Amino acid sequence: MIEKHKLFLLILIATLVRGIIAITTGLGNDEVYYLTYAQHLQWNYFDHPPMVALLIRLTTLNLFFTNELFIRLGSIILAGVNTYLIYTICKNIKNEKAGFIAALLFTGSFYSSIIAGVFIMPDSPQLFFWMICVSLLIKIVSATKTDTNLNYNLLLFGLVAGLCIMSKIHGVFLWFGFGLYILCYKRTLLTNEYLYLAVLITIIIISPILIWNINNHFITYTFHSNRVSINSGINPSSFFREFFGGVFYNNPINYFLFIISIIALWKNKLDIAAPIKRVLLLLSIPLIFLLLFMSLFRDTLPHWSGPAFIALMILTACYIADEVQTLKNKNLRLNKLAISSCIFILIITISGILLINYFPDTIGNKKEKSFGKGDVTLDMYDWNFFQNEFKKIYQKDIQSGKTTTTFIINNKWFPGAHIDNYIAQPLHLDFIAVGKLEDIHTYEWLNKYRKKLNYGDDAYFITVSNNFSDPSEPYKIMFEKINTPVVIRQFRNKKHVRNMLIYLLEGYKAK
Repeated sequence: MIEKHKLFLLILIATLVRGIIAITTGLGNDEVYYLTYAQHLQWNYFDHPPMVALLIRLTTLNLFFTNELFIRLGSIILAGVNTYLIYTICKNIKNEKAGFIAALLFTGSFYSSIIAGVFIMPDSPQLFFWMICVSLLIKIVSATKTDTNLNYNLLLFGLVAGLCIMSKIHGVFLWFGFGLYILCYKRTLLTNEYLYLAVLITIIIISPILIWNINNHFITYTFHSNRVSINSGINPSSFFREFFGGVFYNNPINYFLFIISIIALWKNKLDIAAPIKRVLLLLSIPLIFLLLFMSLFRDTLPHWSGPAFIALMILTACYIADEVQTLKNKNLRLNKLAISSCIFILIITISGILLINYFPDTIGNKKEKSFGKGDVTLDMYDWNFFQNEFKKIYQKDIQSGKTTTTFIINNKWFPGAHIDNYIAQPLHLDFIAVGKLEDIHTYEWLNKYRKKLNYGDDAYFITVSNNFSDPSEPYKIMFEKINTPVVIRQFRNKKHVRNMLIYLLEGYKAK
């Protein structure tokens, strides 16, 4: 019971820290974009399945509360639940000590604790369903011939795996890992009709993704295949970003412990049942190595492999628990490292909050036209300032009779989604994205439910220097006149960090 009390204290502290992050930082590029999903629910979206949109709708009470805390609340709640789930998994296959160590490793991971634990991303619901599937697969591979729950667990796995895929397509690797296990170690399951029913349940649940893509010319798959298709030639920068990004996202301390545990497993020093070891390895190693291989030829993102490291956390926690038991009151270095991973992530978190809100400069470009470009902290810094400044300009233009427009447009999903959420919607103005499909993404569909530009309408084009777009390139043939921009300078701790440029586009020439 002592470990369980420590677990609840850990979850409480971690949840409070996550809440502080949520209320002290603005929404990032991806987050504010996923918020647009929730504005009009679909069976699938240009980039991802719909689960993240449903999660946002749930925690904002159908978009009634739309501040950063409520938008991110689903991720924060699920992070606490996931911490308890990984504790329970390790407690069941090893002991409470292993469970608490797993909770420490989970909390100390930047991916599971922050990326999927604070920020509102498809990874947030994905990781929750992934964790349940891992628990179910452990029960399935551990089942005896007389286990009456085997068929029930197979069907439940099919259901939850489908929900995981409806969160993010990477969930298919749950079936891939399980399929490899069946082929290599438990072919008798191939004669179990409930296995095929489980596959059918998954297919039925994810069928809306297929139907939506059939109706939209398989745009999701053509888009993602272009992102990850193999080109000729080696891309070492992408590989190193994938590898070292994976190290950082999982916490360098955790990563070191993973390697030690894999070595221990190789030497047969990990005392858990062989079927559990095998299925956990098949749920982790194939996805990690596949993405590393892909990164040699194409740009990938390190968080794509995030769920695969959950299985390694479980194996690592079980190994450390054995070491703690063996060493008794001697030097418990591995146990201390697990605790240190949480301290490390806390330091990184505090530093990040201070950097975003108070760093007296920009870490990006200093040229006026692209001021702040490359400074990732600016995406989450004080967009309300721009709202207030634009409001002054807009009211002045309306009062002077310069324009009567209610439109704001942009040709990119970022910073378009920020402008939509932080400027247009609070001021009750009309935002649409006007550009190429590959640039505006889900706005191609969202535009259909918004007010449309008519012949002769004016529109404001807003851009920011760290993601600058010149409106003359996409809009010179669409509007009669593009005025010189009004430039708003933004400061952080009294230092110039970014510009907002406001163009008035006059006389829309309808197609």
